[in-house]
Amino acid sequence: MMLGRGEAFSRATAVRFAGAPENVSPLHFLMSDDNPQYLVVGEILKPFGFRGEVKIKVITDYPKNLVKQKTVYVGKTARAYQVEGARFHSNYVLMKFVGYESDASVAKLRGEIVQIPVAEAANLKKNQYFHYQIIGLNAVTTEGQALGAVAEILETGANDVYLVRTPEGKEILLPAIKSVIKKIDLDAKTLTVELIPGLVE
Repeated sequence: MMLGRGEAFSRATAVRFAGAPENVSPLHFLMSDDNPQYLVVGEILKPFGFRGEVKIKVITDYPKNLVKQKTVYVGKTARAYQVEGARFHSNYVLMKFVGYESDASVAKLRGEIVQIPVAEAANLKKNQYFHYQIIGLNAVTTEGQALGAVAEILETGANDVYLVRTPEGKEILLPAIKSVIKKIDLDAKTLTVELIPGLVE
């Protein structure tokens, strides 16, 4: 089950720049906040087996970091769960929490988000950013024209797309490709873009 837009927290899908110099890790964030406390890195799909393990859909570029966690924070309230063990299973992570010994004991966790503290997130490479750092940036053209703020990141398959909302409420879709995304400046809170024909009506 994909986390929907109607949830109480913001969901930002993975941004994959098609050859662009900037990249955004598909770590998700709990709130639309400049300084979130947690990053969402998975979703509990269902119990696995009969010994209290859960099957987690991984939504981070750094799944090994998730497996190494001693404590994860589950649900919108970020309740702490001590990790007894974690392992990979195909493209998923199987995780067992301390004190949970049966499938029935973890059944209530189905569909819950799995989070880690921002301070324990993987170290990003140069020119990589977390989603919470991109959401809210002010998009401006290379000519200095203000377009609006990045409100959402859309996953389309070939490349991801920044949804920029103008002050008038209109939406501009900017593909996350090298020919469009020219510069990300976190200090200035700006995203410099070069508009190509058809992007803005």
